Amino acid sequence: MLSPSIFRAYDIRGIYPGELDEETAYQIGQAFAFYLKENEANKLEKVVVGHDARVSSPVLKRSFIEGIRAKGVDVWDIGLVTVDMVYFASGYFHFPAAMITASHNPKDWNGFKLMKSNVEFFVTKDLETIIGTNSPKNAAMLKKGEVARKDIKTDYLKHILSFINIETIRPMRVAIDIKSGAVGSILESILEKLPLEINVGHYHFGCAFDGDGDRIVFVDERGETVNPSIIGALMARYFLKRYPYGKIVYSSTVSKIVPDVINIYGGEAIRERVGHAFIEGRLKKTGGILGIEASGHYYFKKNFYADSGIISFLLLIDILSNEKKSLSVLVSELSKYFSIPEINFKVTNPQDFIKKIAQNFEGYDVDWLDGLTVRTEDFWLNLRPSNTEPLVRLNIEAKDELVLGRIKKDIMTLMDQFVFLK
Repeated sequence: MLSPSIFRAYDIRGIYPGELDEETAYQIGQAFAFYLKENEANKLEKVVVGHDARVSSPVLKRSFIEGIRAKGVDVWDIGLVTVDMVYFASGYFHFPAAMITASHNPKDWNGFKLMKSNVEFFVTKDLETIIGTNSPKNAAMLKKGEVARKDIKTDYLKHILSFINIETIRPMRVAIDIKSGAVGSILESILEKLPLEINVGHYHFGCAFDGDGDRIVFVDERGETVNPSIIGALMARYFLKRYPYGKIVYSSTVSKIVPDVINIYGGEAIRERVGHAFIEGRLKKTGGILGIEASGHYYFKKNFYADSGIISFLLLIDILSNEKKSLSVLVSELSKYFSIPEINFKVTNPQDFIKKIAQNFEGYDVDWLDGLTVRTEDFWLNLRPSNTEPLVRLNIEAKDELVLGRIKKDIMTLMDQFVFLK
């Protein structure tokens, strides 16, 4: 029996095999094909399917594909890939697509990122209703769809390398793990085309990708982790120099340095809820050129409005080549504010908990775009429910470390007045 908890707002995630197994994958495949026939009948030629490096992913992929085929829909199996390669395939070939992945969740988790053609996400919880009324036992007998292996690597490489001018890239040394998963495989092909030395001493910067390649975190030449918001501000400046007056969407937990830079360089700063579906949807709606999240996700108009860790990697190389400054210097120029690492809390009822906290900020500048946001001249804080886990997440940023320490102490003391599970 399906667990309702696996159906999130814009993806499906659960523990394998307790909540998500081969039978579940088959049912999801059938429901996805049924949904596409109902909503994309005029342009439904086939579905692109890829998977990440988790042990359970190939197994779930096979069952998922069989579910799609059972509804008479053809499949392109593109194999072990990054999630942004699936986004590319959906946008470039104009096909619906699916990625078997649980992104950053632990290894015993897995899931599905599903999209209509042109990387258009939808409410995956709708599939739960379809499965309930359209189970395999009641499925009409149809001619099974065809499945074919498809190699998209050449087209994908041409696409991502179009973001930079290879001729102007200067030689650099980079610390990076390229030995695991789909990210390593595609990076090896990229590195063949660039004047980079990998994993040698005295590097210019380092980076790490998450398991499915849509998120990236950087360290500078001193080994210091760079706040993803600072990278976002560097990208904002980079794009606004090329596309004046462009619109840039940023998530509610991004540092104030991002809208500061956008405004300084004549762009339009647009604040949005955390989450790929919200950022990407707002980018499409506004025709924005760049999207930024504090978690290390960066979205690009030229990438079908989708996020990509690999494109972000290439852009930082281009930024460093053009600026001719070290990454630590570029970071220091934008380090105006002080923040805490995001703190997560398990609470019995996230919405009620946040409302109780909000009662203590009456008279403040408050908004509810994404949970509770409180702003003053000296600091801002955001307390919001997680989109993917049963958690409440706290972010605080202040104009100096003394204010930051005081606000953190006060808000933690306030939270301790309520009953919650740490």
